[in-house]
Amino acid sequence: MSNEKPLFIVDAMLGKLAKKLRLLGYDSLYSSSIEDDELLHIAKNENRVIITKDLQLIHKAKKHQIPSIQITKNKEIEQFLQINEKANLGKCTISGSNSRCPLCNGELKYTEKNKISENVPTGVFENMNDFWTCNRCGKIYWEGTHIKNLQKFNAELNARLS
Repeated sequence: MSNEKPLFIVDAMLGKLAKKLRLLGYDSLYSSSIEDDELLHIAKNENRVIITKDLQLIHKAKKHQIPSIQITKNKEIEQFLQINEKANLGKCTISGSNSRCPLCNGELKYTEKNKISENVPTGVFENMNDFWTCNRCGKIYWEGTHIKNLQKFNAELNARLS
């Protein structure tokens, strides 16, 4: 694979993995209801790498010369290491400026605080300074307490990638 970030399509049984890939800045399509043939079609047309636990889907992807990564581990950190073996993720970072929307995969854009005062809880508005808005679904994000868990995961992942 090239130095550009790979594009992924994640099958229905790996939704949490898709969400974390998005938070780490990877364009990762995901639908809990997509059929294998549609998934293969999208992967081929958009040059996406299929991520799946489904061995049958892996065989179909190989038959159609579509890159795929078979996930055999259950722990997220191990799954990321499996992805890294094939896609060479390199060091990962979590920040609003490189993350994607965990809900819809849209890109996040930095948003001036005064433009979102009506759309976030008062306490958040008073205590946070940096906000990002999804360019697709409009959801607003900030670095709340959940980011500490993500940064811990990210630090462990980067240590294991070294």
